[in-house]
Amino acid sequence: MGTLNLIDIINSAKLQLNDVVAIRHAFNKKENRDVWDKYDRSNFEEYQSIQPTVDFFKNKKYVLSFIADGKNYARFVGCYEIVSCCDASKVNKKADFPHQDFYDRPGHIYFKMVLSDYMRDLIDRLVIDWPGAISYVQYSRDALEKKLVVSIHPDSKHVFPGYYRVAWDFRTMQEYVTNEDQYEEIANALKEVYAIYLVVDSKTGKYYVGSASGKDGLFGRWKTYATTNGKGGGTKEDLEGNVGVVEYLQENPKAYLDFQYSILEVVHKTGDKAKDKEATLDAEKVWKQKLCTLNTTWGLNRN
Repeated sequence: MGTLNLIDIINSAKLQLNDVVAIRHAFNKKENRDVWDKYDRSNFEEYQSIQPTVDFFKNKKYVLSFIADGKNYARFVGCYEIVSCCDASKVNKKADFPHQDFYDRPGHIYFKMVLSDYMRDLIDRLVIDWPGAISYVQYSRDALEKKLVVSIHPDSKHVFPGYYRVAWDFRTMQEYVTNEDQYEEIANALKEVYAIYLVVDSKTGKYYVGSASGKDGLFGRWKTYATTNGKGGGTKEDLEGNVGVVEYLQENPKAYLDFQYSILEVVHKTGDKAKDKEATLDAEKVWKQKLCTLNTTWGLNRN
């Protein structure tokens, strides 16, 4: 039996191959990081509709839309039908679209699209092999045939919700970060960034602000919590960084089961580790000040 590829999926959906183009959105540039929201995709759809040339989609009828899932994979987010196109400056601008200047860029075209029923059952479930170094738009049969199916997840539990949608209790967080192979998309998303995070005792309201700027980013930091029953580490350095949490758990040994983990701010890696770490630690200081976590009855930070 051969390996399943994107053309097999297209044929199974009874789409005409000559009508299809595939596009991969990476959202790794400053100007587009605020476009994607898993729960409200209207700004993403607006972003996808504005393109630099009238022949950008090569007169194809359907756009198979993917978003980057780690460095080498892409997750399917919908099959969109192109129903018309016109000069982007002539459309009614979406008032809350964060990049109003896109409409007025010279020569840019607005492709009106609607989410079709084709492959709707695979939205957020289909993951294919699509390395970031490969062109983000694919038109030819040969290119689509090379897109191998990595996985088809059984449900949305395996889908990363977005950094600012994360609010996981301890057991959920622990399951995700200690079963990396099973939750690969979630693991990849957490590894890709440094971050400032919040740990809250959902019963008492006490909380701790921390940062992740080490190996494997936020994934590595939270895995330390997952494997130490919420303490945050086993080394002297880890314990000193989380001394307030350690003291709290010494007094309330089972409190970690009520901990909730969320993300306050992400710091995208630029390749300059020293600069990225400094930016992360600076942001952590600001969040500690904003949330008054030092020298208060509710804060668990000690430094």
